[in-house]
Amino acid sequence: MNKAPHLLLMPPNWIGDVVMAQPAMAAIANHYRNQLGSEHITVCGRSWLSDLLPYLNIPGAQYEATIPAADTAYVFPNSFRSAWQCKKAGVKEIIGYQGQWRKLLLDRALPHRISLKHEHHRLSYLDIAGQMKFTTADTEVCLSTPDGDKEAGRTLMQQHGLNPERVICLAPGAQFGGAKCYPAEQYAEIAYGLVESGWQLLILGMKEDKQVGDLILQDLRGPHWNAAGTTSLAQALQLISACKMMLCNDSGLMHIAAGLAIPTVTPFGATDPSRTAPSGPAVKIIYQPAECSPCLKRECTVAGHPCMTNITSQMLLDACLSMLK
Repeated sequence: MNKAPHLLLMPPNWIGDVVMAQPAMAAIANHYRNQLGSEHITVCGRSWLSDLLPYLNIPGAQYEATIPAADTAYVFPNSFRSAWQCKKAGVKEIIGYQGQWRKLLLDRALPHRISLKHEHHRLSYLDIAGQMKFTTADTEVCLSTPDGDKEAGRTLMQQHGLNPERVICLAPGAQFGGAKCYPAEQYAEIAYGLVESGWQLLILGMKEDKQVGDLILQDLRGPHWNAAGTTSLAQALQLISACKMMLCNDSGLMHIAAGLAIPTVTPFGATDPSRTAPSGPAVKIIYQPAECSPCLKRECTVAGHPCMTNITSQMLLDACLSMLK
């Protein structure tokens, strides 16, 4: 009897891209588990994957910090380095998109059939599974909350004076850069409107987002919590799973909330929603492009940041309240 292959998945390098790649990774893992009997499925990459992996709906997959000498690796990053790391680790078969001078390192160098300039990134990841003839029945992102995590999130909220039945998460940052960020002053107006409607605000983000979080919350009455920079990713995931809605920029947390079926409202401007909009059953995108949209730049170079200021705080407040009905 042939030994079932050890499968290695190397996801993309950004949280949002990992979530967009979830349907593809699940399809590959399901094929190896159900058709080939694989019980050894390893996910390897950045350290925060150990927190995110339990949410990715890939049963049996385990995180490892070091690349193992697996039988087959699917390499989602397009870099030469990622393929070379697998080769150096002794992976027997390496599969991924061709490019970046790595064709000779790949045992299956797949052509790019989906244009990232015109089509959604999720479809590009799915085409890796498609070119391997694997079934991709679930083409939308479908994340799941591990047992106990939602209750842990509710407990964290209560410890900071919040009523979990009334909590809205607001994530005002974006790791890619300021061009994606909606103005803090207008977020503050939305926050005020939400509080006046009986909701409570919880700010999530990196430590760099704490100052803008303080600005958003400074005039609010009642319970609120600026958790930016004070939680681990694992705790942030628990809080998102327990909240009633997510209001955020185009970011990794946006993709997570939408994939968990949390109602999600997002202003888009510098990025193109047709390429990176979140996948989920309760998503509202507000997009009022300027002449320069989508610029795809890290920082806005146009006076007034028009792609964001074209979106009024009332537009976003109305979208939030309609999602909360």
